[in-house]
Amino acid sequence: MDIVKLDGFLLKKALTGAVNYLILNKEEVNDLNVFPVPDGDTGTNMSLTAKSSLKQVETVENVKSIEEIAKAAARGSLMGARGNSGVILSQLLRGFSEGLAGLEEASVEDLAHAFKKASETTYKAVMKPTEGTILTVGRETADFALKSFKQYTDIITFLRDVIEEANISLEKTPEKLRVLKEAGVVDAGGKGLVVLLEGAYKALIGENIESPEEDDVLKSKAQKEIILGPVDSDIKYGYCTEFIINTDYNDIENFKEKLAPLGDSLLVVGGEGSGLIKVHVHTNNPGQALEYAVKLGELQDIKIDNMRYQHKEILFKQSEVDQAKKEEAREKETKVEKDYSFITVSMGSGLDEVFKSLGVDAIVEGGQTMNPSTEDFLKAIDEVTGKSIFIMPNNSNIILAAEQARDLSDRDVYVIESKSIPQGVAALLAFNEELDVKTNIENLSSAINDVISAQVTYAVRDTQMNGKNISEGDIIGLSGKEIVSSGKDINVTTLELIDKLMNDDISMITLYRGEDVEEESSESLLDELQEKYSDLDIDLINGTQPLYYYIISLE
Repeated sequence: MDIVKLDGFLLKKALTGAVNYLILNKEEVNDLNVFPVPDGDTGTNMSLTAKSSLKQVETVENVKSIEEIAKAAARGSLMGARGNSGVILSQLLRGFSEGLAGLEEASVEDLAHAFKKASETTYKAVMKPTEGTILTVGRETADFALKSFKQYTDIITFLRDVIEEANISLEKTPEKLRVLKEAGVVDAGGKGLVVLLEGAYKALIGENIESPEEDDVLKSKAQKEIILGPVDSDIKYGYCTEFIINTDYNDIENFKEKLAPLGDSLLVVGGEGSGLIKVHVHTNNPGQALEYAVKLGELQDIKIDNMRYQHKEILFKQSEVDQAKKEEAREKETKVEKDYSFITVSMGSGLDEVFKSLGVDAIVEGGQTMNPSTEDFLKAIDEVTGKSIFIMPNNSNIILAAEQARDLSDRDVYVIESKSIPQGVAALLAFNEELDVKTNIENLSSAINDVISAQVTYAVRDTQMNGKNISEGDIIGLSGKEIVSSGKDINVTTLELIDKLMNDDISMITLYRGEDVEEESSESLLDELQEKYSDLDIDLINGTQPLYYYIISLE
């Protein structure tokens, strides 16, 4: 049966199929990550972002309107975006929504223009767009749609040919990006986009895409907020209250002033024409907060938890439980406003302690395999009290989510583009409280370029890169986007990695030991390094990070 017009019901059906199909195929997308390291998470990040999008769609009452469904999908993805691929997906959905603004239903021509608007939005969101990625696949697909829509009246036939063009674009990504060609894979983000389109198409032609069973990986990574501990009557504000307001109201500051006397940990984001305000507050009177909110618009996703009672969630790792307890303890402390606050991303109790010793106010748990969401950063921003807030993402795949949180927040937030733990440490060491914000930004940004970062992990698949044949299970030494050393022994591979990165300007080596390395083995490595580089300062710190045997800083 032909579909001449796509309304809200059909778009919701298509989105549901797209999200379910991506979740079912997320490991295929994960496996396409260029580096054969145990943190390929493009499929996981896109799935989490898409799930957040669909959750928002399922709350829409006016399902008939394609504008409302598209707007809800964009809203949900914005807050749930994780990793670069997730942020780009959220921007695709935002642009797609803007392209359908004002429409009750969409024709082939409307969809073609929405595809183009989606592509343009993603390019604007990325400071230095790289061709051969999801950006290229989105652009070339949109260009085809815009060029050829006049040939179609049936949306099904149009979408089928759009997907064929998307696959052609995907297959050509290795020709545009050398690292893909060397690894023998297509772009993972581009593949994720194609899978989403295919899922939407299958749903529209009537194929039954079964809802995936509850995925423990997605569930544990998506749920960040937990409340643990015994009954506690000392908690000042007992109800963690969250909700979303559908409204055209834009005076966020005035609304925050109304809510502020009700409690603490207040987070209000949205407005500015988005049609959405998201609220989080700890209060003893959630009804009063809801009463203020309902005057502004319709409420949805209302969640009220009593923090004075114990809530156990067995899916959370002990590290996550410990982190929640620390967060609860911090909330009890009196918040003192200060000039500067620091937020950093870290994974591993040892690394956490390093950052705390350097004055970090809030640690967002995450890194490789578990990229924080935009909302995770917004909550951290709300937690700290500095007039100026610096965020160190410490991972190239987390920078966009941090920047998206910065743009959503109404506070003075600055993202220092640290791409590794050593760069984050270097930035913090370069901070000078006596200098103004602009000078500190310059100094911190400069400091991250003065350190050489490296990591040692293991290969999860066979590959060939930079003339090296890598076998599954091999130990590999990485620096930036290059595999520098490989072998069968952790210490030997680590020594080779450091040797190849060494230069005359380096005076200090710092090694952060991972949780899977025995202390005796690391001490042996330290002895070898001290003997070989006796004129350098060499330090060994127990970082307890997962997956990476060593994180290395050369300064």
